[in-house]
Amino acid sequence: MRIVHFDPLQEFPIIEAMIKGPKGSRRIRLVFDTGAGNTQVDTGRMEAIGYSARNAEARISVEGPAGDIKEGYLVKTHGFSFFGKNVSDLSVGAYDFDNFSKYGIDGLLGWDVISKLHLEMEGPAGILKVF
Repeated sequence: MRIVHFDPLQEFPIIEAMIKGPKGSRRIRLVFDTGAGNTQVDTGRMEAIGYSARNAEARISVEGPAGDIKEGYLVKTHGFSFFGKNVSDLSVGAYDFDNFSKYGIDGLLGWDVISKLHLEMEGPAGILKVF
């Protein structure tokens, strides 16, 4: 079991992850978002480690809660780690997250990853237990 702490006073839980690309690795901060279908990372962060729309598996789009549509691309990562777990070949959506940079957010940890975990959350205490 791994215990992850988050600030229960924040609007949303933020977790840290590491993403690996053709040009290196980068630590990223992601919203733990069960409402996001797939894991998404800011295009600037993805480009910094060597990914671009040129090596995308597909062009994709997502509709936000306000109905705005964002265009992006899907890439298969060289490595992705979070909560002490490593995933190879995780497909991640790359979108422009500039509006969230003021919160220090690089993207979203989505349901594609979260649904594979055994978790217990103690929201008021800011504790997430990952088994």
